Amino acid sequence: MEQGVTGGRATLAALEARGVGCRIRPSLSEVGLRLLPGADAAEARELLYKALNGLEPHFSVFLEGVPACFMPDAWDHALYRKAPGRRYFRIGACARCRLAALCPGLERGGPFDGPAKKLLAPVLPAPSELVLELTKRCNLRCRLCFASDSAASLTLPRIKAALREAKALGVRNVRFTGGEPFLSPLLPRALAAAKDAGFYVLVNTNAALDRPDLFRKAAPLIDNVLVSLQAADAAAERASTGGDFAVKLRNMRLLRAKVPVFRLGTVASKNLIADFPRFRSLAARLKADIWELYRPMPDGRGAVRPGDFDLAPAHLKRLSKLAAGTAAPRTLIANPAPLCLVPPAERGHLLGAAFDDGHTRLVLDPRGFFKPSYYIEENLGKSLKAAWSAPYRKKLTSFRWLPAGCRGCRWLLKCLGGSRALAKAASGTYFAGDPWL
Repeated sequence: MEQGVTGGRATLAALEARGVGCRIRPSLSEVGLRLLPGADAAEARELLYKALNGLEPHFSVFLEGVPACFMPDAWDHALYRKAPGRRYFRIGACARCRLAALCPGLERGGPFDGPAKKLLAPVLPAPSELVLELTKRCNLRCRLCFASDSAASLTLPRIKAALREAKALGVRNVRFTGGEPFLSPLLPRALAAAKDAGFYVLVNTNAALDRPDLFRKAAPLIDNVLVSLQAADAAAERASTGGDFAVKLRNMRLLRAKVPVFRLGTVASKNLIADFPRFRSLAARLKADIWELYRPMPDGRGAVRPGDFDLAPAHLKRLSKLAAGTAAPRTLIANPAPLCLVPPAERGHLLGAAFDDGHTRLVLDPRGFFKPSYYIEENLGKSLKAAWSAPYRKKLTSFRWLPAGCRGCRWLLKCLGGSRALAKAASGTYFAGDPWL
């Protein structure tokens, strides 16, 4: 952390000289950035994006006093509130902005009450990612999973139609998943179609099929791969997934050698917490860029299975401290968990709900309809554009159902109120507080 603080201070001093105000709070691992009076907004935005990339591995970074539409690709960093005695106005882009309900508008006489308005763009007028569930089938039998024995699968024409619509809407990322996507004979052609269309291509896989030829053929078409890692040795692998650990290790090393970004993902459990150093050592030996940990979620039937995965807030707090360690690889709690459970200095290791519940992406189910997430199988329709605009999704991702304390929290855009799926598991409705809030 000390290296991060020292490097961060040098970066901040350079920013202040070019019109960007900076405040660093090392004890909280936080940095606040703001525009200084008279700053060139276009130049400042370029600098701020560069600063975020450099500072995020070490700090939680907040953009203070600038609307999220100024940096729509960093919307979750915005800390923009209505100031007493100030007057505000809205522009046309506000109607298409994901955060319009939280934003007071633009300040009269402020830095964007003039030509700088042209720099503003609505936040998430379309999804940032399209997720294609090629199949529900899987070759493993993990103890906590939403896969099934359903024969439903996406066809190549349906995949290509979804890619065309996503491209027209400005979606940048496409993810192929399942079940196990390598069980789909369409995966190589689907990957090629996505690359030809210019998408950033991600794949989720268990890497457990004894078909190295498939992984070798697919790897050049993948920009970012996420491999599930549920055990740290062969015996544990057989017990937890039914898979062959040697096959998995071979495929993971092949993917690591050929795919630019190699990530590992592990569903959190009591066993993981007890055996954390050994898991992390394995992740380091595999040279993972990032190791993601996931709060256990409901399975396809909407129930959390008891036992090793039956975690309480105290388990997440312990896991947060372990994840915040300095050992490689960078370790994140990557799915919905209320950030208020852990101290501010640890919150940079929690990604919140941004990638769940329909906040930033939609999933195309093998049955042919779009849904908010893997765990929320509400049919939003067959058009990506219509699904993104669906009243149900908008209600799901609104903040009306959150306690008042959450709606006023400076961490709201990072936390997003926790999990909708677990809210339903606890209370019978998606439109309630996360049980851990």
